[in-house]
Amino acid sequence: MKKFQVIADSTSDLEKKFRDEYEIDYFKMNFSISDTEYSADLDWTELSPLEYYTMMRNGKRSITSFSTTEVFINKMKEYLDKGLDILYIACSTKLSGTRGSAEKIANELLKDYPERRVVCYDSLRSNYSQGLMAIDAAKLALEGKSMDEVVEYLDKNVLKYQVHAIVGSLEWLKKAGRVKASKAFFGTLMQVKPVICSDAHGNNYAYEKVFGRKKSIERLLDIVVERFEDPENHMICIEHADCQEEAEYVAKQIEERCHPKAINISSVGPIIGATVGPDTITVSFFGKEVTIFDQE
Repeated sequence: MKKFQVIADSTSDLEKKFRDEYEIDYFKMNFSISDTEYSADLDWTELSPLEYYTMMRNGKRSITSFSTTEVFINKMKEYLDKGLDILYIACSTKLSGTRGSAEKIANELLKDYPERRVVCYDSLRSNYSQGLMAIDAAKLALEGKSMDEVVEYLDKNVLKYQVHAIVGSLEWLKKAGRVKASKAFFGTLMQVKPVICSDAHGNNYAYEKVFGRKKSIERLLDIVVERFEDPENHMICIEHADCQEEAEYVAKQIEERCHPKAINISSVGPIIGATVGPDTITVSFFGKEVTIFDQE
């Protein structure tokens, strides 16, 4: 029997099939397009991925916002009332303030639950690399591991969870202020197809320049092959922002070259999608420890 509940948030992109299988919940964030507000529902109940990314292709910007205080309180109370502690696998604090908000709310809430604990863990990640971290934490919880044991595991392995991505343009990341890159990247936005990762400090970091879409896809594949470890026990998650055929090509190549336990293809969620834009492809997996970071 598990002793605590694992909760993620909308930046984890966790699909329902995994949330159900591993009993993971999440804090829903929000976004707005043209003054219409939507819930960042990972099941896409209000907008389909095609509708969402078509809006962005037509020049409309998606503005994201944190989970509300009410969402945090209601979700935490749901599990605290059941006698469960909570492990919140939060989006990187370099990218979002949700962890800090949740921690403040939890500290106030725990005054009424003196025997319970809430740990808000900085994943240093977003996207499915954050989701994979939540899945592994939830697996250990279902095995009966204590929250301290799981946090110890995460501390040891946090930098092995990683996401590498290519985008159609740096323009969306630049507008959102969600990427670190040298002036050289931004000086040639139209020509450069950057390779981006969640770095060792939790930032989105554009760390390689590739010219041309095809070359950027091939470079992304080379990076996955080089860095992916323990294929018999780990799956690879591929996400795309309205570029299904290219995602399927990436999946086929990864299957032939890496032979992972499983490959999952899904759409980039609405919160991450707002910052990376259409034509993004991300690959998340467990592999060699990430050591790269912006040194400028």
